[in-house]
Amino acid sequence: AAYVLLRVKLNVKRHVREKNTIPKIFAETVQRHGDKTALIFEGTGERWTFRQLDEYSNRVANLLLDRGFKEGDVVALFMENRSQYVGLWLGMAKIGVEAALINFNLRLEALVHCVTISNAKAVVFGSELSDAVSEVHSSMRKAVLMFCSGDWDPKQVPQGTECLEPLVASASSRVPQRPQCCFTGERTVSSVTHYLFLTTKSELRRKVNTNSIF
Repeated sequence: AAYVLLRVKLNVKRHVREKNTIPKIFAETVQRHGDKTALIFEGTGERWTFRQLDEYSNRVANLLLDRGFKEGDVVALFMENRSQYVGLWLGMAKIGVEAALINFNLRLEALVHCVTISNAKAVVFGSELSDAVSEVHSSMRKAVLMFCSGDWDPKQVPQGTECLEPLVASASSRVPQRPQCCFTGERTVSSVTHYLFLTTKSELRRKVNTNSIF
């Protein structure tokens, strides 16, 4: 355990020293291990290779670019565990968009608070949480875009919500245009890549900035 911990610390120091970014590190991994398994979803046994994850995240990045998202914008992720979760925030990281990872147990005031304080321009939610989102949709800013991932039922989601899967499938899988700042050392592995919200009703102001590369 001590040996593994030491290797991790040395690797983190090296990446910081070399001003690497998460997308750059991932791209190198894809080159070396593209056909190896990157993700295994225990619930279904679904497996994604590094190459599949790379392609999916590229499509996510290009979709957001086409919709006008830019470096520094925030997109909230509100869904239960699934392989797409990783691909979504990785795709965001590739273009400098920050993910606000919101606990899927949150409801009502706590949920609205997290979306609001993150200043999210869009919310990507799982279809299993449609009811929770519908409950608070009227309390969110009108400018917030809504995307639903999973089983699509237009009658169960807030008005104006778009189905995510066909949008991602139709987006380009090419390597997205990289934001200059994110890849010149100003934003490195030690920079904020996403926010983790652990808010409860008794802790409406608790927000954790996650700077780890893990």
